[in-house]
Amino acid sequence: MGGKRSRLKLWRDKFGRSRAARKWRSFWNDTNFPMAIGLFAACATITFIWWRLDPQDPNNLWPEMGGMTLDVFFILIVFALFEHRRSKRQDIARQREVIDDYKRWDHPEAHLRIAGAIRRLNRMGVFALDMSGARLTDFGFARVGVQSLEGSTFYDGRWGERFGDSSVKLNKVSFDHLNCRNVTFSPYNPLSGLGDLAIHFSHFVDCSFNEVDLQNSRFNGSELHWSEPPPETHMEEWEEEEDGSVARAQSSYGPFYRASLRGASFTGCRFSNADFRDSEDILEADFAGAKGLETAYFDNEEIRSAVLSQAVGSATS
Repeated sequence: MGGKRSRLKLWRDKFGRSRAARKWRSFWNDTNFPMAIGLFAACATITFIWWRLDPQDPNNLWPEMGGMTLDVFFILIVFALFEHRRSKRQDIARQREVIDDYKRWDHPEAHLRIAGAIRRLNRMGVFALDMSGARLTDFGFARVGVQSLEGSTFYDGRWGERFGDSSVKLNKVSFDHLNCRNVTFSPYNPLSGLGDLAIHFSHFVDCSFNEVDLQNSRFNGSELHWSEPPPETHMEEWEEEEDGSVARAQSSYGPFYRASLRGASFTGCRFSNADFRDSEDILEADFAGAKGLETAYFDNEEIRSAVLSQAVGSATS
């Protein structure tokens, strides 16, 4: 019995965190739906009690009480569904406009407005955002309450546009602890055919992706640069005073610490001072044609050789 209750609790927790549950809670709290249900139940109860106290032909009772019950159902309940949907679409559109208005302005005030808009969209169950053209410096998504960017787009692959530059420049931006599944950081570099002469349209400088779910995300053709070379080790050792034994503890973390890279694509990226130590499923990521991995750090020589072979092999094929 204990095992069954445990599984039931896990199922309830999973359902409670699901997108459908969030939508239902939002609908229940933001509309007059609870009062409409109560009024509908009251009308149905009054109709039933009246019929039990004064039995009569239902054809005489239904036109008045039954008609009112149907009015409550269709006007208050059904209409509430459509009105909530319309209002939610308008709210989503307004928040997307806020992001579009401020994402190219790299300023603390713009960061606050963008953060608020993303939080409100997340609460409405919207995670796929258009961040093309974003300019952000010293910004942390988790620090401002953002939990997920699943399905979002940063650089959208356009270039040479007269209006609305879509290139992305993120400097010291933290994606730590986020759900970044299926995020398009960059689909490709439109000038990749120029080889080493190609400029990059998506720049990520000193960004961190600690404990981020990057499954099936794409950085293709991006420039990922870290200003300082990684330390030789992220572990610190010291000798215990009591017994003279050597103790070890982690003193620093790489930018991809415990990041899930399953299905992630770094095709054609240019790395500088990269550190992939402690990342997860790195051998299931795509590094075809990537540059700068020769100086990158990996957990062991086997992983390093596999990643470099993939990058060099694709570039020479």
